[in-house]
Amino acid sequence: MNTRTFRIFLLLAALIASAVCCNAALAESDAAANAEAPLVIGSRTVHVFRAPLGAITPLERAAVAKQHIETALDQPGEGWTSVESTAQGVVVALDGVPMFTVVEGDARSSVNERPEALANEASRLLQRVWLEHREHLDPKRHLWAAGYSALILTALFLLLWLLSKTSHRLQDFITKRLEARIDQLLPNGVGAHFGDLLLTMAARAAVLMVWVVGLIAVFLAIAQVLARFALTRVLGEQMVESLQASVMLAVHAVATSLPGLFVAMLIFLLARLTTQLSRALFARIAAGRLRWGALDAHTAPVTGQLVSAAIWLFALAMAYPYLPGSQTEAFKGLSVLLGLMVSIGASGLIGQVASGLILVFTRALRVGEYVRIQDQEGTVIHLGLLVTRLRTGMGEEISLPNSLVNSQVTRNYSRDAGRGRCLIETTITIGYDAPWRQVHALLQSAAATVPSVCSKPEPYVVQTALNDFYVSYRLVAQIEVRADKPRARVLGELHAAIQDAFNRAGVQIMSPHYLGDPAQPKVVPEAHWNGAPPG
Repeated sequence: MNTRTFRIFLLLAALIASAVCCNAALAESDAAANAEAPLVIGSRTVHVFRAPLGAITPLERAAVAKQHIETALDQPGEGWTSVESTAQGVVVALDGVPMFTVVEGDARSSVNERPEALANEASRLLQRVWLEHREHLDPKRHLWAAGYSALILTALFLLLWLLSKTSHRLQDFITKRLEARIDQLLPNGVGAHFGDLLLTMAARAAVLMVWVVGLIAVFLAIAQVLARFALTRVLGEQMVESLQASVMLAVHAVATSLPGLFVAMLIFLLARLTTQLSRALFARIAAGRLRWGALDAHTAPVTGQLVSAAIWLFALAMAYPYLPGSQTEAFKGLSVLLGLMVSIGASGLIGQVASGLILVFTRALRVGEYVRIQDQEGTVIHLGLLVTRLRTGMGEEISLPNSLVNSQVTRNYSRDAGRGRCLIETTITIGYDAPWRQVHALLQSAAATVPSVCSKPEPYVVQTALNDFYVSYRLVAQIEVRADKPRARVLGELHAAIQDAFNRAGVQIMSPHYLGDPAQPKVVPEAHWNGAPPG
């Protein structure tokens, strides 16, 4: 490519770029010239120009119309407005003088507007502008507006004072009425647990209602004061219109959501009836009056809880589309947030529930059994999906997470003993100089003297170890499980009876360890059993 050709190419490129830029600038200028131009007189919008009239753009039409109207407002006249259809459009006149023309392009076809309707509305607003202009020039109207505003503010002050006085009385009235009927509103003992919460919520609702009434009164009073003056009348009217629009929107939202709410309430009602039926069924199974497949009195309570939870989750999933606002972005965002929170925090919870299900359906534990888990032992008083509770012989209540219970070795002292009984055992060490038959007889005779130890089956003794200096004997018996005498107290009585029996027979107990043979056996003569403590 020679130099001449290259220069021609650059010149063509520059011409094309200039043409593109000029077209873009012309398009922007045309768009700006044809943009909507509101006709604002004072603080009131009389009309909005959206289309050109011949070569006159909407902005120019608005400027010319504003100049005509402001000139006419300063002239004497009656303020009569009129409309007249012409070939170009509908002319709006003030006292017979044309102010501006409404053309076909000013009407929005999307909302079915017509030029005639726009002209009539502009004529009405123009007359209001003329009246407000005359009112603004009249000092008497200012004095009247100030007096009316003072009256409104005085009435507002009195209303707020009355609301502050009646707020406490309203709270007392509502709480007293609810206290008298709390048991009727919340039957089955629920009122004893949630009565205070209901009273507090009712009192807070009364305070909230008073605040809402007060805020609405303040809002309306400010709107009325602004509407008394010509310069701020538009703002006052807009405040009232916004309140009316909000009320109508709320009423429309409530009206449109009623069918969905009815369906959701019907779903929840069916879920409640279904859960009541399932609870009655599982209650009969738990009481032993009914057996259904693999369900029995042990697995029925937890299975009933799972079925109730599944029913309510299914009902919530079915009713969700019918809840008001469920399709809004805010509701969807809240659902995502709740799902994220549950997914993050439910890992440990699901593990606990899984452990609880394993404990229940494998029948590792049952309520009423005496067990030993890790270093804790006691009677099982609650076996739930999350925790297992034990009551020790000392009256303590211990809560153990199901994951811990499931991972530890559990010793059950009640399963083989039968209903209402549990095993009891104790170990002592006796020297080799004591005949083992005598030791067996002494241990069994000591167990026979304890009232809570069952005679059938008879207590028995096993030798668990032959140590270097003594023999380990373990006494095993069954006891009656009674609320007034826990296992720890029975074990204490058994230990006392063993000491008495061995002291009476002159047999020395070598526990906990052997150091050497003393000159005299380490026994307590019977004459000293009831002696006073030393010192």
